[in-house]
Amino acid sequence: MKMQKYHYFVAHEFSRWKRDDLREAIEEAFKGRRLKAYYADIEVREKHILEKIEERILMTQFCIYDVTNSNPSVCLELGIAIGAKKPYYIICEKGTKLPADLQGLDRIEYESYKQLSEELKKKVVGKEIKRLNDMKGLMQESRQKYKRVSEEIILKNPCHLYQAEELFHRFGYEVEDECASNKRAWFADLSELRHHIIYGPYKPLPELDRYSVFFKIKIDDNTSIEPVLTLDVSGGGFASRTIYRSDFDKANTYQLFGLDFEYRSNDLMEYLVYNLAYRGKVWIDYVAIVKSLTLTK
Repeated sequence: MKMQKYHYFVAHEFSRWKRDDLREAIEEAFKGRRLKAYYADIEVREKHILEKIEERILMTQFCIYDVTNSNPSVCLELGIAIGAKKPYYIICEKGTKLPADLQGLDRIEYESYKQLSEELKKKVVGKEIKRLNDMKGLMQESRQKYKRVSEEIILKNPCHLYQAEELFHRFGYEVEDECASNKRAWFADLSELRHHIIYGPYKPLPELDRYSVFFKIKIDDNTSIEPVLTLDVSGGGFASRTIYRSDFDKANTYQLFGLDFEYRSNDLMEYLVYNLAYRGKVWIDYVAIVKSLTLTK
């Protein structure tokens, strides 16, 4: 299994001093903290530079933008982070004259690179390490909760079992898959559209009670903490969960993700998988709904 990567994205005006001294100051602040910097110029890829940058911004935990001299490229990349609601921090040399659109945004000003390192340690490092630990804690908690539930128990007597290809879809298509329960799955290229991969089927449950729903899914890349899918239950009961790439124990291997909910009214139910990512591939095998109590038998 590949190691999970915990990165932050850094954008700055390109010059030798920025490339060397600024990067060294930022990396010094995060030294030994399990978070590594990513810069757009460290790899060569067969994509337009903006497409590559957007992809990396969305994959990283947070972003740092040096807007000294208000470099247009840096400002554009900042706009990508703001639009994607990605956590970001603005830094600049003290006395920098910022354009009106940036003046109202919080920023860290520095007079020396040593001061920048200290300011990042005080204002950013602790917050982002806590965010990382909280995220990893939630992932571990959700994994442990359903770890004891075997697929055999889930499929023994489900209230409903829906093959993903039988549900409704906004994009993707049906494929043959020897690893799927019925040798068929619903496949989606996540770069195609941010929308529902499956939804429906708008059918009621047998009775008012507590239920668990399980989505059987696999993904091609689990090497980042990028949010990739939202799982939702809607109708007579409600529940939601964000799935991150690192929630998958292995790439290209089906895994069950569960949600608990209470069916409180006889409304029609639907079970949804929504794409949050801009890259990668996903396969959905089925959605199974069981009474929560039956999972302990």
